[in-house]
Amino acid sequence: MAAFIDWLSNTGLSAWIRESNSLWAYPGVITFHSVGLAIMVGLSAVIALRVLGVASGLPLAAMSRLYGMIWVGFVLNAASGLLLLISEPTLLVNKLLWFKLALIAASITTIVRMNRRVLLTPEAKANRVPDGGRGLAYATLVLWSAATTVGRLTAYLGQ
Repeated sequence: MAAFIDWLSNTGLSAWIRESNSLWAYPGVITFHSVGLAIMVGLSAVIALRVLGVASGLPLAAMSRLYGMIWVGFVLNAASGLLLLISEPTLLVNKLLWFKLALIAASITTIVRMNRRVLLTPEAKANRVPDGGRGLAYATLVLWSAATTVGRLTAYLGQ
């Protein structure tokens, strides 16, 4: 692993992201990462809060339409996250990074289940939350909060 980290750290792309004064280097990558996070986590939270009863005047089933934008946010986050990792490959040995990725996987699994088991059901069309829907909503909020917090901590805490 050390040889791979050393190689990756010495690539032109890694050095450019880390060292360039260009707004398209680190500042641009971290900005895209933040925008992707806001889209993905923000819309997931909107759906979860609607399932929990906030803005109950909005049709529950219509929340399913937000998933296209959630996936746009996910792709933006995955691509920018990969570039951030390339710029700082020593994160590959940071246990918090792997914990964050596990939390993201759990969060994605939860929002996919919410769409299938809550929003795309006959109950949702009748503006009712199916059994288990509230639990998925709470899980979504907790998992995304944890993933976001752990993601920030990776920048400050060592291996």
